[in-house]
Amino acid sequence: MGSSTTEPSLEGLAREARRGSKAAFGRLAERLQEPLYNFLFLRTRNAADAEELAQEAFLRAWLRIATYDERWRFSTWLFAVARNLAVSHHRSAGARPAPAASLEDLGTGDVDPARDLARSELRRGLWDLAARVLSEEQRDALWLRYAEDLPPLEIARILGRRPSTIRVLLFRARGRLAEHLARAEPGSASLPVPIKIAGDPR
Repeated sequence: MGSSTTEPSLEGLAREARRGSKAAFGRLAERLQEPLYNFLFLRTRNAADAEELAQEAFLRAWLRIATYDERWRFSTWLFAVARNLAVSHHRSAGARPAPAASLEDLGTGDVDPARDLARSELRRGLWDLAARVLSEEQRDALWLRYAEDLPPLEIARILGRRPSTIRVLLFRARGRLAEHLARAEPGSASLPVPIKIAGDPR
């Protein structure tokens, strides 16, 4: 009779890491390096910067692992660390966030392109559109909700906002994307965002 093994949860590995296990933290890094890179690339639009910030985020997470609160997902805590680094990076680089959507940008809710962002064949082109027409905070909220499947409560913790604010951000982001998709001409193309996905040879 063969024996089956169950992969430990991220939170279980984080508890081991808090007790000083470098091996456990290494496994955390292996499992989260791809989604963390994707999140940071969406913010920086630069592969080298995203890689560097991801490495710095893991380093800081290891140095501060004792402060991890087990009431939250480990990924939520790590993404909060990474976002703070990205904000500092943007400030030092003199980057300015895109303008926030206005009330006139609200959609009707009939079209929800955000769900396609993480799973359809149009994923890369849609993320490129999101990078061009949404504010940084809207893009962050959209990515964490639809690519990382985090609930508004945990997104709020990462972005330092109230859950109700996150719901408004998501609603406005979906509406703005729907508006731009509806105006796009058939066959129009844009450069893809190099989002790493499972099986991607990069």
